[in-house]
Formats: sequence, structure tokens, C-alpha cells
Amino acid sequence: MIKILLLVIALIAGIVVGPELAGNQGYVLISAANQTIEMSLTTLIILVVFAFAAFFLLEAILRKLFSLSSSTRGWFAGRKNKKARALTNDGMLKLLEGDWKQAEKLVVKGSSYSDAPLLNYLAAAEAAQNRGDVDSRDKYLQQANDVGADSLATALTRAKLQYRQGQYEEALASLQGLVDANPRNTVLLSLLKDTYLQLQDWQALLRLLPSLKRAKALTDAEANKLEQKAECGLMAHIASQKGSDGLLAHWNGLSRNARQQTPLIACLVTQLIARQADSEAYVILRENLKKNPDEKLIALLPELNLPDYHPAIVKLQDLLRYNENNPVTHSALGQLYFREGKWDEARQHFEKALDVRADVTDYAWLVDTLEKLNDSGTANSISREALKLALPHKD
Repeated sequence: MIKILLLVIALIAGIVVGPELAGNQGYVLISAANQTIEMSLTTLIILVVFAFAAFFLLEAILRKLFSLSSSTRGWFAGRKNKKARALTNDGMLKLLEGDWKQAEKLVVKGSSYSDAPLLNYLAAAEAAQNRGDVDSRDKYLQQANDVGADSLATALTRAKLQYRQGQYEEALASLQGLVDANPRNTVLLSLLKDTYLQLQDWQALLRLLPSLKRAKALTDAEANKLEQKAECGLMAHIASQKGSDGLLAHWNGLSRNARQQTPLIACLVTQLIARQADSEAYVILRENLKKNPDEKLIALLPELNLPDYHPAIVKLQDLLRYNENNPVTHSALGQLYFREGKWDEARQHFEKALDVRADVTDYAWLVDTLEKLNDSGTANSISREALKLALPHKD
């Protein structure tokens, strides 16, 4: 616009000044090297004006040509982008449909001009793994990493695929170091939790629990259950490495709250029994049954291998004074009497347990007891009752 204005001003100036100079055109001499050019001042002004006009016209033509070239390039690029989006969309649909080979082909083909090539490579990696081609999966994951759009998304996808493939060590390596930068990412924390569970890395899982709670990746009930599972797993590991002495030392080092949790007490007793530390296990059961006569703990008494069952029998009889219809207590007493060869007492307690609730295991104990008492007829009748209970019910 400014250039046009200048040109108009020059023309107006020529019209105004031209007549004034008509009678006195002046003289202009231009000498360059061996060449000389002579002309009037009016002619020079007219040439300059026309030169400017030609320059402006040439500039406009060139701008138009370049604009057309840019538009052409944009048109071709837009066409390729549109085709890439269509390929990506079709590939994603094939991925959802389970057509892994076609999905991989389409998303890879669409990655060159895709608006989000990271998604194409991640989808291709998933399709390749589902085909069973782990090498191609890793190649696509590396390409996704090279794009560099979102390293967290790439790392999580890599870890998920490795986890699903059973490559738990590799999945852990992909996840390590991400928690500090993403302490509240529930997807990351949950995947790391599942990986620790598969690797049975109980100490690492216990260290992760506070982060899981803060991020609300678990409900309180789920967190408690997971903590108990991890503590039980850790006790089993310590017992296998350090025996019953090491296990008891670890137990005594736990918090008071942990040592009062019935599931953890049951885990401790189970591990002690497995390592022939039955006397130590009985002491722990006896002390805890005084404070909390939980059925899970009562059911562990018959598992003990003791030189003398009389103290355990007395303890169970004492518990019956507070709850005389507890089937678990009656069942435990029946089993201890059976071990001592006191068939009549064993029969009484098994029958009392079955009066409260039907239980296949108690039926089996009662049948064995009746056979010891040479009451085969009743034993056969009880066996038929137990068989009815064991068989699935038909509607």
C-alpha cells in the first residue's frame, strides 16, 4: 500500500512539476567507465518513475508466484496429513477389533505424516506384541522414544507390554526412577505394585504403600489387605533364609499394631509350624487367644505337632465356656482328641460342630472317628451326607 502511495505521489509530482520544467528541462550527464549518457532532467524523472513502477510490478508478480507455490505445498501437505489421519483411524479400529497384523501395517504407514506419531508407534508396539513379535515391539517403542513427545507415556506403555509378556524384571527397569517425578500417577503406581507382587519383592512393595495411599490408588481396605500380604510374604522369605530364629527376631521388630493383627499372627504361626518350631508357635497362639479368640487362630491349634496336647485341649475347653456353640472350637477339640485316641470325646465334638454348620472336613473326621469306634453303619450314613454336601447342587 505504501509503495502504491509513493508511486502515485511520484506521478502527481511529475504532472505538477513537468510543465514548469518544460521550458527549462535542464541537462543530465551520466559517465561510467568509457560510456556516457546524456538526457534532459525531465526524461530522467520519467525513467525513474517508470523504473519504480516496473520494480513494484515485478515484486507483485514474484509474490504471487511464491504464494501460489506455498499454497500448492500446503495443499499437498494437507492431503498427506488427511490420509495419515485416515490410516491411523483405521489402524486404531483394527487394533480394537484384534486384527493385529493389519493394525500394525496401517498405523506404521500413517506415522510419517501423522499429527501425533507417538500414538502411531505405541499402537504399533501393542499390535506387534499381540502378534508375538517382541523384537518389532521394541523397535516401535524405540521409535516412540525418539519422537520424544511424552517419555512417561512411552515408558508406561513399554512397562505394560513387558508386564503382559511376563517380562517382570524388564518392566521394573522401565518403571524405576519414574515415581520421584510422578509421585501421584495412579497408573504408574498400580503397575509398579503389580510388578512387585509378581516378583515377590515384598520390601519394595511395603516401601511403595505410602505412595499408593497418598495417591488414593487403593481403598483403605485394599491397602490393609496388600500390607498384610506383603508382610506375610516377607515373613515367608525371612523364614526360608534365616529359619525360625530369624523369623521371630523379625516379628519382634514389627510395630505393636502389626503384631496384633490376626492375619499376620496366623502367617507367623504357619511359618513356624513349617519349620518344626511348634512349641514356639503354640506359645504365640496361646498368648494371643487370651486377648483375641479368633477362629483363624483356633483352627491352627490342631496343626501343631506337640509332645503333649493336654495344655491345648484345656485352652480350647476354656474357650468353650465363653462360646459353647463355636463350631471351629469343637472341631479343633475333636481333632486333638482324635490324635490322643479318645474316640468318644472326638465324636462328641465333631457332632456338635456339625450341628452348628455343615462342613465337609468335619464330616470326614467324624467318619474316621466312627470307623475307629467300629460303627461302620453310621460311618457309611455320614459319608453319604458328606457326599451330598460335596457334590454341586442342581437347580
